[in-house]
Amino acid sequence: MCDNKVTRFLCFSVDRGTRLKLWSHHIFTRCSRLLTVTGLSYSFFLSFLFLPLSSRVDTLLSSFSISTMAILNIPPSVDEIVNRQLFLGNLSAAMSSELRKQLGITHILSVCPEFPSTGPNHLMIAVDDSEYDDLLIRLPEACQFIQKALSEGGRVLVHCVMGVSRSATVLCAFLMQSRKFSPSQALEFIRSRRPCVQPNYGFLKQLHAFAQCGYHPSAEHPAYISWKRRQEQDVTVFLNQMIDTIPVIRQQLYLSSELPDDVEQVQSLLFEFGITHLLSISPSATVPSLSTLVRHHHIPDSQQERDTILLVLPEMCNFIRQAISDGGVVLVYSEMESKAVLASYGYLMSSRELTPKQVYQQLTEALPLFNRSSNFTRQLELFDACSFAPTSDHPLIEEWLNSGASSGWNSRRGSSNSAEVAAALSATALSILSDTGLDGKAFGDTLHRLQSSPRMSKSPAQLQAIEVQS
Repeated sequence: MCDNKVTRFLCFSVDRGTRLKLWSHHIFTRCSRLLTVTGLSYSFFLSFLFLPLSSRVDTLLSSFSISTMAILNIPPSVDEIVNRQLFLGNLSAAMSSELRKQLGITHILSVCPEFPSTGPNHLMIAVDDSEYDDLLIRLPEACQFIQKALSEGGRVLVHCVMGVSRSATVLCAFLMQSRKFSPSQALEFIRSRRPCVQPNYGFLKQLHAFAQCGYHPSAEHPAYISWKRRQEQDVTVFLNQMIDTIPVIRQQLYLSSELPDDVEQVQSLLFEFGITHLLSISPSATVPSLSTLVRHHHIPDSQQERDTILLVLPEMCNFIRQAISDGGVVLVYSEMESKAVLASYGYLMSSRELTPKQVYQQLTEALPLFNRSSNFTRQLELFDACSFAPTSDHPLIEEWLNSGASSGWNSRRGSSNSAEVAAALSATALSILSDTGLDGKAFGDTLHRLQSSPRMSKSPAQLQAIEVQS
């Protein structure tokens, strides 16, 4: 059996292509602030500094997977998906001859490059757990291998490094083809037997394309061509939304002003951050149906006195506090970013007994471009003045409401507090450079030369064409 929390952590550490490609969400968030200082684009940053198109980092990192697993000493993990026929597990389980013998495994399907084929009863599909990788084109081969093994009375172990994303995608495809399940039905069937499974967002989209191709994708199939055309754009949108999810307390509390319309994007986003509780504050887009594992609490307009959230801050803080005390992870979401920020940092202030000034310092570090309006500032200060228990009959609250409290909700994209913002950005840039050991002046000169070079005037597509030709 797989432990959800342990597996999620290990996936984060070892087997999540997105995380590895960006180093870590923390480092990437800090680097994004450096881009604000330099004026460089994300595409430049990724293409030239970390992810050269001709040699993707995930390919490089995949070569370290086995040694990393040895360091982490990951125990074998395997679950029976179809009685005495199909098993889903991790790399450690697949490499354990004793465990394979105990389960009566006759065939192995490795959906990762770490376990090369050992013979005709062992198929290896070398694909990385990256949202950009194309597993779709290999699904017919995988399904055929499984079907042939079962027709011979065999038992098949399907695995990847963690038994969470790639191998689950292949088993979903087989169940879709053999039992005519929809992608969601196949995933739920597997999840009922191995709860930790979660194909990455790119693979979820590929399962839908697999069905649209009639379970026989090919380079000439119109549905495959259509998926291929949109793949990079869809995945990039998803990854950008991940980057825009801001950590307030890492691995405990996050905030966002955007939530995907796509159900699969939402589910993937929540899984990536380990979200167990969602707090949405109006105005907010309609939240798609969520997994039963995610508890959702909504604050509608009717609970917001004159479009302010001060009086419901205690309710929101209690929701966050209870979730975190139960070991959960909370995402606070509102299309009006200031409301999500106020709820998140209101909780931070009350739980850690911080002063408003201390909160502003932390807020500036996390969101250096956030523009605190007088309305936002006053609500946070009143929350503190009321000992985190504001009521409508409190003299300070009455005075504030009667003075026209609802004016001025701003976003982090404002331009006030310029000196404070500039100082925060400069400090962040210097901190990043000190972490890398790079010389600040030399690094800046290099960036300037690269950005002003003729190569930088080309589009990402043109750059990729250059890479291919070279």
